Parts: sequence; structure tokens; C-alpha cells
Amino acid sequence: MNLRILLDPNDDLRKELDSLGITDDESSEYILTRKNMSVNFIQVKKDDRLFYIDVSDIVYIESLGHDVYVHTADDNYVTRERLKQLEKLLDPEQFLRVSSSAIINTKQIKQIEASIFQKFILHMQNGARVDVTRSYYYIFKDRFNI
Repeated sequence: MNLRILLDPNDDLRKELDSLGITDDESSEYILTRKNMSVNFIQVKKDDRLFYIDVSDIVYIESLGHDVYVHTADDNYVTRERLKQLEKLLDPEQFLRVSSSAIINTKQIKQIEASIFQKFILHMQNGARVDVTRSYYYIFKDRFNI
């Protein structure tokens, strides 16, 4: 069985899996994590090279078509993870889904602009603008006590 293993390299379970010859397969549709575990890094790709970036460096993540883009202050990357999977893996205290195609790092919001038709426009630290759509309007309002 192929598994995508999202465990800290020092985790005892990871060491045990390694000793059994079970290795990380990034193409697997199955992901192994600890229950209620938030990840500290995610694997991304740029120019056919793999990187591991700290989740605190993420400004926002967006899904466009079949691709998921991870935006940081300095660069943009692609990840194999789906937005729904990332939403489960990222710390809910720091990350919030704001539309069907975007997750934001709440610590990277520079300005919140109210818009018509129950929407917000978020101005992020890297200069990007991200919409909070109507479906997520009240979730966002509750989170920020607006």
C-alpha cells in the first residue's frame, strides 16, 4: 500500500514505519497523520524542484482548476494536496477557509474591506486580494467578531 506520510521525522511512529520499510509516497491518495494533528510544514513544488515550507510563511492558498497554489510573501508554489485536505491539516487557529477556492493565514491579513452583497475583500501582507464569499461570510464575521 502506498501512503503519503505527514509525520514529523522524529515521530516514533514514523521511525517504526521506516524500520518496516514503509516509505512516503507523495503520489498516494492516502494520507497518514496523527489524529487532530496540525502540520508545521507542507511539501510544495516550483520549477520541478521540491521544497518544504513552514506553514507560518503561507499567506494564502488557492485552488485554480486542478492546481492548488501556495502563496508566500516571496514566492508562489504548487502542491499536490487538495484544498480540503489542507484545510484538515492546517491549524484552525491560524488558517481559515474563506471561499470554495481559498484558505487564508489569518495572521497575514493586512486590511479587511467590507463589500456589497455580504462579501469581504481581504488585503493580504503580500499585496494580494482575497475574497470572502457569501457562503463563508458569517463564518468569517464570527471568527473576527465583526
